Amino acid sequence: MKKYLAGLIGLAVLTGIMNQAPKASAYGYRNCNAVVTSDTIRWKSIPPRFRASAVSFPAGVWRNALAESVSQWNTNPSKFYFNLTYDEPSVGRNNGENEIWFSNDDSVLAGAPAIAYTWWSCNPFSIKINEADVIFDNRVPYTPYTSKSSLWGYGGSYRPFQTTASHELGHAAGLLHENRFYNIMGQDWTHIHTNAGIAKTYSGEDASNGAVFLYGLYSTPLNDLSVSHWKRAGASGEYSTHSRTQMFTSGGALLASFNDAGEPRYHVNRGQTVQVEFTYENNGAATQNPNVGYYVSSNDNITTLDTFLGSVGFTLGRNTPYTARNYVTIPNTLAPGKYYVGAIVDRTNAVGEVYEDNNSTYIAIQVH
Repeated sequence: MKKYLAGLIGLAVLTGIMNQAPKASAYGYRNCNAVVTSDTIRWKSIPPRFRASAVSFPAGVWRNALAESVSQWNTNPSKFYFNLTYDEPSVGRNNGENEIWFSNDDSVLAGAPAIAYTWWSCNPFSIKINEADVIFDNRVPYTPYTSKSSLWGYGGSYRPFQTTASHELGHAAGLLHENRFYNIMGQDWTHIHTNAGIAKTYSGEDASNGAVFLYGLYSTPLNDLSVSHWKRAGASGEYSTHSRTQMFTSGGALLASFNDAGEPRYHVNRGQTVQVEFTYENNGAATQNPNVGYYVSSNDNITTLDTFLGSVGFTLGRNTPYTARNYVTIPNTLAPGKYYVGAIVDRTNAVGEVYEDNNSTYIAIQVH
């Protein structure tokens, strides 16, 4: 999503000295001074209060979708979180209040499906974000629902509102776009967690790491692990692009697949050893050493009640998302048909997590 940057000290616009983070770091942020890294532009008073428009977000499904996106951001391991309130009667840019609304005003949206405006100060005595506003284009085919079959990434007709909201909230928190890693600050609608037919937003490892850089760790450790069947595919300007993770032969050749209701389904044989690829993320405070279990299921709801195929141990730090391939063998006992090979990160629940619903996902297979 486009972002509009307006940095002000008095009447002086200081966009000329804003600096993105050096490429050695995995997330983008703003600095008032290219040399003094402590001059990062961030909120000084936490939590900032964001007011949702009464017209755009009345009680109901759209308000619930926005609240879920904010709630996901508020599980990040940093000291930063949002205070969201509702029923704001009047909204506008640069009015001293942080607001969220829908609009069809092209002069405001600047050609973007959603946009975050940020005003900040580079006064040496008060370097801070002063205001942020988030606006969504009400002509975009957003959906507040999370059924995967309705969403762009799964052959559907709708853009997930929650992921776009999470992306724009990332800007409101002080983060810039990211194109080097699988990231919510890249192509948002494919940075998503899916299991059991439900696809939901989450802030992810890289954005969480950026929030910790800007605001420091929260005093109580907030830990979260996740696994996704999406990965970084490349870059489009400032944005990372994402594609589905894949399945390979034991020798590393990509298996043949076909499109099944908007998702890839890979051809495998009973008794065949294959490599399954998933993206693992540590979205929390501390390095973890989770046990990842692999399973085969007759449906896309991967649980520990499914047929166990094996496990592997990972060390996951909070640095960058980790896309990896691991070997599994398709059981000889399976009847030919459609199945799902799944991964469950922290399958033994050894890690106390603030959010458990993003620990399982799948790749579809056709067994012969």
